[in-house]
Amino acid sequence: MSDETTQRGAFRYTPYFCEENIWWLARDLIARGEEAEAMAVWIVTNQSRQVLMLNQRATDPGAPLGWDYHVILKAGAGRPRVFDFDSRLSFPCDIHTYLASSFPRQSSLPQRYRAWIRTVAADQYLAHFFSDRSHMRGVLPPEDFPDYPIITPEPGVEPISLQQYLDLNTTLPDGTRFRPLETINPET
Repeated sequence: MSDETTQRGAFRYTPYFCEENIWWLARDLIARGEEAEAMAVWIVTNQSRQVLMLNQRATDPGAPLGWDYHVILKAGAGRPRVFDFDSRLSFPCDIHTYLASSFPRQSSLPQRYRAWIRTVAADQYLAHFFSDRSHMRGVLPPEDFPDYPIITPEPGVEPISLQQYLDLNTTLPDGTRFRPLETINPET
């Protein structure tokens, strides 16, 4: 895929709605010919909802940022790339560069800041994801919400809510569960 077709501005984006941005991105990349089997959605959070990340555009350069959760897309076989709309890094970014530049060394952090990842096959995320956006009501003004309808699964498909995806203690109907970042093999 050429650089011009994967530039940030070529895709739908609403600040602070990473879970929806990634849903649309996966959908659009598949429509453009990317193989769904080579894509996975990474949902990043932890028990305290304070994941420390680096190189995020929502903070000053060089300053760490604590997200309550973050959602990114890993795509490509062999040497995967990461798509993160909120990163200062390239879009997409080589997975090894992304991991080394986006997460502090986990063993040096207190547990409350360490990243846990739920890896969801992109086609499963596209089929099941649902968010009523209630987590942002009262946090952002209505005019900052996406200007498109809420994403819902097709009739007859079991919805998996954003809150279910974020629950560290649950193995979801799609079989996914959280694992510490340092146990994730970026190549798979």
